[in-house]
Amino acid sequence: MSALLDSYLRISAADQLVILYTAECRPPAAWILVAAEERGLSPVALAMRPMEDTSLATRLREALLPSMRRSNRVVILTLEKNSVSHFAVLQEAQNLLGDDRCDVVRVTNAGPELFSHAFNTTPAELSAYNASLYGRLRKSRKVTIRTSRGTHLEIELDQERFTWTSNRGTLRKGAFLVLPAGELATYPARINGRLVADAAFNANIYTTLDARLGARPVTVDIVEGQAVDFSCDDAQVAELIEMCWAVPHARRVGELGFGTNAGIDRLVPLNSHINERFPGVHVGFGEHNQPFQIVDYRCDVHFDLIATGGIITLDDGSEIDLSRPADDGTPHPDGVNDEDIDGDCCVLSFDQCRVLSLPVRSR
Repeated sequence: MSALLDSYLRISAADQLVILYTAECRPPAAWILVAAEERGLSPVALAMRPMEDTSLATRLREALLPSMRRSNRVVILTLEKNSVSHFAVLQEAQNLLGDDRCDVVRVTNAGPELFSHAFNTTPAELSAYNASLYGRLRKSRKVTIRTSRGTHLEIELDQERFTWTSNRGTLRKGAFLVLPAGELATYPARINGRLVADAAFNANIYTTLDARLGARPVTVDIVEGQAVDFSCDDAQVAELIEMCWAVPHARRVGELGFGTNAGIDRLVPLNSHINERFPGVHVGFGEHNQPFQIVDYRCDVHFDLIATGGIITLDDGSEIDLSRPADDGTPHPDGVNDEDIDGDCCVLSFDQCRVLSLPVRSR
């Protein structure tokens, strides 16, 4: 609680904290309320429905009325389990109060694992790690990534065409902060080879499966940016992948990502962004992280397969150890996106995925 309030939200006794939470996040909302009250705040908590809540805009505006008459800073914190919702409502509230005095922080995977794992590294450290990694990668066009479990990927980067996203837990005026943080990602111009995901999966598909893959790694063969074959000894994980990849474009590589949150020292069973921030390399299949005019497809599925650690070999022969995020003093650059979720998103159910995978038949 202290790390979230002090390091990430930068809460002071003069601030107004408004917590919006979905039903399954009632316990963490209560924890934060107590912690905020202990700091002398008078926080307000509002329950909300994920994705669609017709009364939320009105109720939020009413909760913000006292702050509109004052000049104090307002922090709007949303807590959700499997979604990131109400972008337009939150943007309207921020515009109403003014960018200079309203910060919006959107938290997904809110629960005990988030507080025990995701906030052990400060935003300043995450910013330094991401800046250092990006500073070295942006100088290369061709890189190789290997892991001890058998990953061997040959990748081409196009620094002029494809943007990078640096999720680092840092508040910025006029923008939303998405937590948990700790990732650097882009879109590979070309990618070929084999990925052995021995860490975890993270998908926008609702599943109660244990997301950890250490005892049942997923091996994927990638040819020209497309998954052409895969294997996994776990029948349920294999079924989940097959179902996801039956959706149009879901076998395409849409993301090359690197987890940089060194404070996450072990993986969790949840299908979560917590595992995606674990130090290592991950490949996201399906939906991409680029503007549509740059990468002209859309996909309802995004399925990350995460490998533990990894060594990147750069153009000049130097190496980066992904298992040990480092700070070499490189300042975080301008022109790099800070968010990895723009708008709203939620997990799809198995039934939705089955519907999406049905072929379209002409009448």
